[in-house]
Amino acid sequence: MKASVWPFIAVIASLHVIAATKVETSTSSYLSKAELTRLKKVLEPGLQLKDISEVYHAVLGYSLAKETIPNVEGICKFALSSVGDGTNVAVETIFYATSVWQTTGKCQPLPVPAITKVLTKIVEKDTSTIPELYYAVGALKHLSHKLPEATITKLVKTLQSALKKDDSVSNLGYTFHIAADLGSPGAFAFERIEDAIVQADEVNGQYLQFEGGLSVTSLVVNGVFKLSSSLNKKPPLTSQQIVKLANYLLSRVSVQTPKGVISLLSALTTLATNEFEKPTCITLAEGGMSISVQQPLVKVKVCDILGNPLEKVPTVTAKSVTKLKGEAVAVNKKKFEPSQEDKTLFTLDLMDAKLSRGFYQISISAGLVSNTVTVKVLSEAVIDYLEIGIGDADQTTQPKLIKVKYPNKLEEKIEADSQQKLVMRFALKDSTKKTIRTHQAFVKLSPAADSTITNKDHEIIFVAETSLEVYKFDMPVGPTAGNFGHESGDYNVELIVGDALLSNSFQWRVAVVTLKFPEAPTFDVSVPSDKFAPFQHKNNMYTPKPEIKHMFREPEKRPPAFVSNLFTGLCLAPVLLLFILWAKLGVNISNFPLSLSAVVFHLGLGSIFVLFGVFWLKLNMFVTLRYLMGLGVVTFLAGNKLLSHIARTRKGR
Repeated sequence: MKASVWPFIAVIASLHVIAATKVETSTSSYLSKAELTRLKKVLEPGLQLKDISEVYHAVLGYSLAKETIPNVEGICKFALSSVGDGTNVAVETIFYATSVWQTTGKCQPLPVPAITKVLTKIVEKDTSTIPELYYAVGALKHLSHKLPEATITKLVKTLQSALKKDDSVSNLGYTFHIAADLGSPGAFAFERIEDAIVQADEVNGQYLQFEGGLSVTSLVVNGVFKLSSSLNKKPPLTSQQIVKLANYLLSRVSVQTPKGVISLLSALTTLATNEFEKPTCITLAEGGMSISVQQPLVKVKVCDILGNPLEKVPTVTAKSVTKLKGEAVAVNKKKFEPSQEDKTLFTLDLMDAKLSRGFYQISISAGLVSNTVTVKVLSEAVIDYLEIGIGDADQTTQPKLIKVKYPNKLEEKIEADSQQKLVMRFALKDSTKKTIRTHQAFVKLSPAADSTITNKDHEIIFVAETSLEVYKFDMPVGPTAGNFGHESGDYNVELIVGDALLSNSFQWRVAVVTLKFPEAPTFDVSVPSDKFAPFQHKNNMYTPKPEIKHMFREPEKRPPAFVSNLFTGLCLAPVLLLFILWAKLGVNISNFPLSLSAVVFHLGLGSIFVLFGVFWLKLNMFVTLRYLMGLGVVTFLAGNKLLSHIARTRKGR
């Protein structure tokens, strides 16, 4: 390998290292109480006792949410009725009913002997599918029924044989659950965990999910940790993989089906309560994103993915505070203060560092995990100065401006006619007296309360343009009369200032201006003339317009008849010459074969020439081709037969 290649390899390797260091080791969200309340509403239809699967999802969901299950007596009766005497019942129905029976813990005894007999047959059957085995073994687990060792050995062989035929992610997930219920004999499935994990899809470097979506991802996550707990072995998952799985699950909190709710809650509960490794959430608390002099605290929530406090309160530190689109570190290694009321809440006063307004990234560490959050530092907008007045529309003289101090209103009225323009100049500064620009700087004109204008709700908003450090607003009265409907009178002039980084966005009534517009032009609206278009009144805006019709291109002017006839004569001259030469040389008509093919051929050939003439005079190309196809086929066949006849005649001589 050439020496010049090594620097490029070193650069690529360093980029990979940098990219790896940017991967966060905590989630940025958790399951909030509001989201949990919404998920409970999705489960409520299951409490109407119409379908055993919906009842199962509702009961299990309430149990996972640690909520009191309502109407336990009715639920128990429905679960018992769905099983009946235990015979001729689908294995899924048995699984749902026994789960409800176990979760409530207050139901009457089930027909256990009959149920276990049905379930054992399924377990011992060689042709049972992996999902059927999952439901059967799970139901036996609910009933605390232990399988004989011989049955377990046979079951393990059945599972291994089935996985050789189909080791899809869902089948592996079911197998993990079955193996966990078997105990130590299920150790064979632990080796297949890595085979399942490598099939996960990574999205944007933040999410890890399996094909099949939420239900399959939840099935695998629950199965992996359940099997690991059963064997007391740490699952072969890295911290980043666990965080990415949690990120995907938290991104699906808007799920709308009972099955999806159970998949979400069960997987989140598994990740949050397992004994091996629990993902941590570092995120901004409510109201902690905007920082200002009035609210100087950055509020951070550090909890598990269910929103509960961590077992051990960590030390939360702001490793660095960096302004977006900037490289300088504004704050370095400052500790957050824990809240006395809420063990998940931590605060940090950032305004001590006298940060300028803008967006900042805070790299936060909490124990062994870290995350990056974005906050915005707000500042107050101060009117440095504002001047308003009138000037000539043709700019022959300088406008006469009057200073107005915020938040006062100009006492005297300003008058402007159609030959003048309304002028405003102002500048904005922040609390540090630094000139700033805002996202929104508008001037609004609306009818004054005591004006004679008919439409009091009509308002016009203009954008104030910036020039260097000053905002400018010029409104010529005459050309903008149409915007105001040519209604002269008193108008309020208001300044609207707003920005995502301002803590005091405001609307200030600056003055009252009397505008005198020219009369609206009158014209006959029935005359569709373009010269009236700029002056049409607003009431005529929605009148019917003339119908738009497609206009074909006009044909070009033909030459005089004498030229056309002369050209036609010249084209026919060769034909006339042909007949003259035939008469002079003599035509041997006696050799003309008097057969049908000869007559048809010559008639077809003549018809084709006639068709070309008609095409030139009248027909279009498509119609001509249609006729030519018929004539051409007949002429070709007749000509072929005529030539064959002539060839045979010559051979006979």
